[in-house]
Amino acid sequence: MSLLINVLPLIVVVVLLFKKKHMLLAGFAGGVLAIIIGGLEFSAATKMFVDGIANMLGITVPIIYAASAAMVSKAGSIESLVELSRRALKGKISILAGILVLIQGFATYMAGMGAGNTMVTAPLVAAAVGAVPEVVAAMAIITAVGFTTSPASTETILSANSAGVDVMVHASNMMIYTIVFYILAAALAVYGVYKRGTLIKKDTKAQDSYSSKSNGALLKQSIPAIALLVMVVGGGKLNALIGFNLFSPATAVIITSVLTVILSPLNVDETCESLIDGSRFILTTLFAVGIFLSFINMIGELGTFQQIASIAGSVPESIILPVAIIIAFLIAIPSGAFTAGVLTLILPTLSALGLSSQAMGFVAIATGLGTQISPVQINVAALAKGFEADIIDIIKMNLKYVIGALVLLIIIAVVAV
Repeated sequence: MSLLINVLPLIVVVVLLFKKKHMLLAGFAGGVLAIIIGGLEFSAATKMFVDGIANMLGITVPIIYAASAAMVSKAGSIESLVELSRRALKGKISILAGILVLIQGFATYMAGMGAGNTMVTAPLVAAAVGAVPEVVAAMAIITAVGFTTSPASTETILSANSAGVDVMVHASNMMIYTIVFYILAAALAVYGVYKRGTLIKKDTKAQDSYSSKSNGALLKQSIPAIALLVMVVGGGKLNALIGFNLFSPATAVIITSVLTVILSPLNVDETCESLIDGSRFILTTLFAVGIFLSFINMIGELGTFQQIASIAGSVPESIILPVAIIIAFLIAIPSGAFTAGVLTLILPTLSALGLSSQAMGFVAIATGLGTQISPVQINVAALAKGFEADIIDIIKMNLKYVIGALVLLIIIAVVAV
């Protein structure tokens, strides 16, 4: 009975979201109901509200990369790079889509985080092929798998610790599954573009201006975008190669800005304004997500998520892992802003049951997949920004492919463990 009562606020949130009500209204309704049920003090609720916003606005790396990507886009650097790629691939844009999705996956795996990389790669993909649903979903899936199996991520550390193994051993155990999902995501992107063609918002005059330029002129104008992409994807490797940390989000934005002034049509003032303008969408989104997350945290004070997670320990042993995977996926949808936070609710129960490293990894991947259809996940917001779509539209594009990936994950888990 306690679970049925405590889950009511969460049900209210989910129902309102599915009815396409604003996420802040859904969060507020659930939060107020949680306060009434749990008797949460007003001062504590107020603190949660302020802390939720502060936590989200403290996520600085996606903000920096979003502003930088918007700046190089305004400078025409991304369009120039895409036009060069079209010429190099002789019009085989579907192959380019697959390559860009893999670049997103490699960047996520190396960095242990996805949204910051998405801020850079999504505009490239959008300029190349447009908002093709399969490509958007492939970006989401490869990102989710990347940051939940990367040895550099908090999610992987939590999974390894719960399984009682070294982080690198756990990452090695999950490598084959990471490769499988990466290949499938790239193939999905290629198939989507091959099937639908490109869905670029036509701007004939702009396209003609780039198609009429020489390769040399395009290369020059594309250098800021290339530099930003290299620093985002390979900054860690470059730092290891030279022996000190030269490449960071701070230096990336500075170097990219200087290159934009030197190599693009934008002057210093225009470059600065473009950088500032580029941060507005992500800052607005983070503010809204912070408010929503504060209400979800109020629901969490009831113990709702822990009670749902404990269900995995009460089912027959033969289906513990599939049930845990589904629970992790479902919990991640309303509370998917912090994947690691969801895992702290699920993994302790599985750890007590003595499940293997791979089992923990599958639950982590399921959680990551669930976040990709969450209205409060920063990577979903990054995709919305990059593809110039609403967050709800991105979720709709992701939904059936993410669920398909979840079904495949369950099948692999049942066979492998």
